[in-house]
Amino acid sequence: MARFIIFLDRLVNLYIFYVIGACILSWVPNINPDYPLFSYIFKFAGFNLIPPIAGISLAPAVVMVVAALISMGLKTLYLKFFADKEPKIVVLSPEEFFEKFKNDKSEEKKDDCN
Repeated sequence: MARFIIFLDRLVNLYIFYVIGACILSWVPNINPDYPLFSYIFKFAGFNLIPPIAGISLAPAVVMVVAALISMGLKTLYLKFFADKEPKIVVLSPEEFFEKFKNDKSEEKKDDCN
């Protein structure tokens, strides 16, 4: 279930980038929005949800806010229920590793004497 939540969060993040790309594509002056490819791109990005006001479409902003809220909810759900069960990864510098290795060796020698 944890991997599925992470997968959904990544899909939502990809969708946000898709909407940003569609917004940048809408700034290109000679694109015909009635062409089928661009029509589908703009339709799935949410340009048709709210009619444009004074020539500016605010619908993609609303879609991105909703997607960001969904992403935050998924991250909260993951952190609340699944993050403590994930294995911990410890990154040591070479100096820390050799210091820890020396300490472990000295402890082993003490145990061998007893």
